[in-house]
Amino acid sequence: MLVFYGLPRLPLLADKAEAVLFSIVWLGFALLIIGANLYQIISEREERNAAPPFVLPQRERTKKRTQHDYE
Repeated sequence: MLVFYGLPRLPLLADKAEAVLFSIVWLGFALLIIGANLYQIISEREERNAAPPFVLPQRERTKKRTQHDYE
């Protein structure tokens, strides 16, 4: 939303170097944030579509541990 509001107001072709530098840095940060959000959305979808984790057989899951196992 901020990009749609701020992009038309950035002085990209101004005479002052500071204004142009500010515009470039602002756009860089905006693109970085947009990219990070897209990456998060894509990785969440891939995790949902991933195969279920390996399930141990019943006897391995119910194996009783002894004191020797913890030493």
